[in-house]
Amino acid sequence: MDSSQSGQPDAAPLDPLPLLAALPDAWWPLLWPAHPEDLDELIREEAGAPAERCLALAIGLWLAGEPERGDDLLIERDELQPELALVPDPWGLWPGQSPATPECLGLRQLLQGYLHLRHGGTCTAPGLWRERLQQALDADPATAWRHLLEPTGLGLLALVLAPADAPEQLRAELEPPLVQTIGEAVVASDPEQALLFWSGIVRRCPSWNYARLKTADLSLQSGAHRRAEAVLATATEAQRANPWLHDIQARLALAQGRASLARDSWDRAISAAAGDPDLVELLRQRRRDAEWHLELAEEPASPATSHDADLERFSERLDQVARRCGIDLTSAQPLAQAASDPLAFASFLDRASGRLALAG
Repeated sequence: MDSSQSGQPDAAPLDPLPLLAALPDAWWPLLWPAHPEDLDELIREEAGAPAERCLALAIGLWLAGEPERGDDLLIERDELQPELALVPDPWGLWPGQSPATPECLGLRQLLQGYLHLRHGGTCTAPGLWRERLQQALDADPATAWRHLLEPTGLGLLALVLAPADAPEQLRAELEPPLVQTIGEAVVASDPEQALLFWSGIVRRCPSWNYARLKTADLSLQSGAHRRAEAVLATATEAQRANPWLHDIQARLALAQGRASLARDSWDRAISAAAGDPDLVELLRQRRRDAEWHLELAEEPASPATSHDADLERFSERLDQVARRCGIDLTSAQPLAQAASDPLAFASFLDRASGRLALAG
């Protein structure tokens, strides 16, 4: 009985490149970040695909950290096409299956590779990935990140990080070169690709601070507020001591119109940064810069809220800001000036708007 039927991986390390070549490039923007809704859509799109493509998707789901879903695909296909023997028969209950015909050769090789990975067999991915990284850095450090974001680069890195029991030392060794290669320069020049990369990393390495901060921040900047919120909500206890995490939470709350949460988050950020006076001042300045928006930000109104109630809340907040700035909005004098001296009234409005702006 061969390894594809016993369910046990071969002893020799697996060359992963043929397996990665079986996965369409178009899948990687979905497999790498592995958002559940994207994987659901991919599985629906591939329903009814040929058996080899179904097996390739099972491999892709394993790389995405969803091995059970890959198993489900093979079980469903095995029920539809039992003659392909996609589910191993370690007890010899179904003799005569899996004919070694030429047309099945590619399918059997994919199945053997899948079972090798699924059951903890070793592969040469770590060495291949390090070699790829070093070659990219040697060629041109400024563009090395592009090679790492190609399908083969992501596939090899997914293989390195996919096993749940991957040595922590190996993961720790990977973090510095990745932050260096796909760091602030890439974030500034191609934030979309940076977000794609770090969102996949934070799923596989949730303890990496840089990955979580960049994924949350770039998600916020791209308007993906729900994903930013999810990344912040799953932060580790140690990461919650990072002032930058609370700063992102504050800016997210501000974008959502949640003024109270924004203030509280900036207060927590300032408290967490107590040992760094420069950072404390920066965070306080950010809070001051946002104060005008915080004053006018409205919590999400219920569907039953009338426009009159909205206008009344706006008027109350405007009065609060005006009183703080020493502007009397209740005086009838400016209105009287409007009729007798339009230029003086215009000057009053200019001064008032300027003071309100400076109050921010």
